[in-house]
Amino acid sequence: MALAEACPAPASGYTCVKSPVDWFAIDVLAIATVIWILATLWYKGVRHANLMRYPQIQMLIPYAQWESKLLREKPRISAGKAISAFFRTLFVDVLAMNILKCEFGLSEKEVVKTRKAKRTAKLLIVWGFIFAGIATTLAYLMFPHNMIVLDLTHPARIFGMLGGVFMIVGSLIWFSARYKEAKYAGPFTPAKFDWIGADYLPLMVLLMSVSGFVLQGAILAYAYMGEAAVPFLYFAIHFHAIPVAAFFWLFFWTKADHIIYRIFWRIYEYADKDFAGTNTRLPSPTIKYLNKTGKEIKGGYA
Repeated sequence: MALAEACPAPASGYTCVKSPVDWFAIDVLAIATVIWILATLWYKGVRHANLMRYPQIQMLIPYAQWESKLLREKPRISAGKAISAFFRTLFVDVLAMNILKCEFGLSEKEVVKTRKAKRTAKLLIVWGFIFAGIATTLAYLMFPHNMIVLDLTHPARIFGMLGGVFMIVGSLIWFSARYKEAKYAGPFTPAKFDWIGADYLPLMVLLMSVSGFVLQGAILAYAYMGEAAVPFLYFAIHFHAIPVAAFFWLFFWTKADHIIYRIFWRIYEYADKDFAGTNTRLPSPTIKYLNKTGKEIKGGYA
């Protein structure tokens, strides 16, 4: 027996099915997740000083003077500089992934050989999450309460599918790059993945995306097949819920947390380069560098 029905406002003109999970339960879990993320960010990031970044790498200051020169006497970052650095980090380093472009002194052979692939993968994943966030927001605002729109032409559905495809392709490219990096350890060293370390994030992204499409298929089957599709729906709900919960609840307990920390580090880095002045250990921006191909690499603070 089909359970699909015409949607009430504000989704009139579309086809809906009653949500198999009450939205109140989803809201409670979402609030609990946000509280947990903030608490773990405070504990792992602030209390353990992972959000901080000191400019020892860029300033030529004797070790004995680090505490005084780099902590007590370090110039404060003005509000204007902090805001400017934040937006520069957000739009240039995060949304455009310029942070993965070649920087002098930060180019190990593994990173250089897979840099383009990783930049492509992370761009797809970042924008996949953005589209998924847009889809979730539109669904919350435009779906009738406790109803799910089935039509793939709905804006929430379009953004959701784009986000899912971007994340699947991005995570697969990331795994390809990681496999190549693992093989750089040597011709006689088998390539290994670190599933709770560097490879945890792409694994969770892949599982969340694939399980999201499986869940959408299960909802469609439930809407048009009724009780016959309940076992498939039950499996799909848990198949999607488990990686989503693991991604957010274990985020700051794996190496995935460096994504958040690196945003703050980059903000500090922009300020530190100004504070370093003549004491900087970075090369002059006017010096030109050549790689093995003979092509010029932009120097300085690129």
